[in-house]
This record gives sequence, structure tokens and C-alpha cells, in this order.
Amino acid sequence: MVKAIAHRGFSSRYPENTMLAFERALDLGADGAEFDVQLTKDGIPVVFHDESLARIAGDPRFIKDLTLQELQQFDLSYRFHGQCPAQRIPTLEKYFSLVQNRSFLNILEFKTAIFEYDGIEQKVIDMIRRFGLSDRIVLSSFNHYTLLRCKAIAPDLPCGILYECRIAEPQEYCKRLGMQYLHPDYRFLDDAELAKYEQAGIKTSPWTVDGDDEIQYLLRQPNIFAIMSNKPDRVLALRNGR
Repeated sequence: MVKAIAHRGFSSRYPENTMLAFERALDLGADGAEFDVQLTKDGIPVVFHDESLARIAGDPRFIKDLTLQELQQFDLSYRFHGQCPAQRIPTLEKYFSLVQNRSFLNILEFKTAIFEYDGIEQKVIDMIRRFGLSDRIVLSSFNHYTLLRCKAIAPDLPCGILYECRIAEPQEYCKRLGMQYLHPDYRFLDDAELAKYEQAGIKTSPWTVDGDDEIQYLLRQPNIFAIMSNKPDRVLALRNGR
């Protein structure tokens, strides 16, 4: 069965990448969540998408240039302001504490495409091991060197190649790098592309799929592993025939 993955948590209804969004994804019955990890100035893994605070908190500074204590001062409720309590940047440890004892797939994106965050792979993998989440994790990144470093540290952890361009024969690239999943922008997918991935035995988890027609199309495809959506409620409803 295709997994319904809450993209940055239940982000169509709650502030993205916050504990509230993840808690509501769990309450909804989503099969898992996709989320983003960076390091603070003092080396703490935190869950946040953009490299800077500009879009969500109105501050132009980068996550990497602020300590955890400084980052905790920002309210992330932004467009949901007044509809929910103030939300703070979660640490990865806090997120893992939430899902540790749940049957919940965690698609963890390393935000290393711009800033590489020296040592982030080891820190995150050590924490995955400590929380016993090795069997409920997929590591992902637009920086494919990050994924190679992850494989060197932990060959057993599955990895998915994120991409936002039209890669020629991505299924072959995926196999050559020793990765397990393709994580493409859903707009690049059609019958011919998906047939190649299926023939190569590569499972695919597209993002960010919010339209009913697109969700229904992907639900019919045999090699779709998961659909990452801001609207996991719609994925679940359409998957369950409602």
C-alpha cells in the first residue's frame, strides 16, 4: 500500500516542521512524516526547512549563525498566527522522542545543498541509533554527496535521492550510487518514466503532491512507495476510497 507521508508534518493545516504539525499528522493516522534537518551555530540538529528565518520568522539570519537558545525565541506560527499557540523550532531529539515508540516512517532530509554542515551525517545517524529508529527511517538530500557520506557511515540505512530537475535515467544513477529510493518532484513523472523505475526495481516517493488528480494517478502506479503531501488527509481519503 502506498504510504501517506505528511510533508513537513500536516503543513496544510498547521505551521510546517513544528511539533504541532507532527503531532497532528500522527493523530490523523498518516504513515509517516518528511522533515528537514540543519545544525545550529552550537552544533545542535534542529528541524527547519529554509536556510534562513526570513520566510517563516521575518529575520534574514541563517540557522547556522544562531545558537539553539537564540533560535528558540522565534515564533513559527506565521500564517497560522492566532489559530494556534506559538511554535518553536524543534530539536531533532524532541522530534525523535515523539515518534520513538510509534509505527511511523521518518523521511529525514539533510538540508546540505547550500551549507554542508561539517559532521551533520554522523551526528544524525548517532541519534537515529540511540532512539532505535533504524528500521523506520529513510535519509534524503538534494546533496548526493551527503547521501554517500551516510552510506559510508551506515550502509544499512536506506537513502532516497532528492531531485528537482530532469535527470537522464535517474534509476541508473540511483543504482550506481547504491541508493534505494528516488524522491523526485512529481511533475517529472509520467507512465514512461515510472515504467523505467519499476523495471529497475527502484521505488519512488514523489513530492509535494497536493492535487486530487495527481494523488489518484500516483496511487495507481505499482512502484510508488510513498506520496509526500502537505495534505496527507487527502492522500489517506483517496487511498481509502473516500
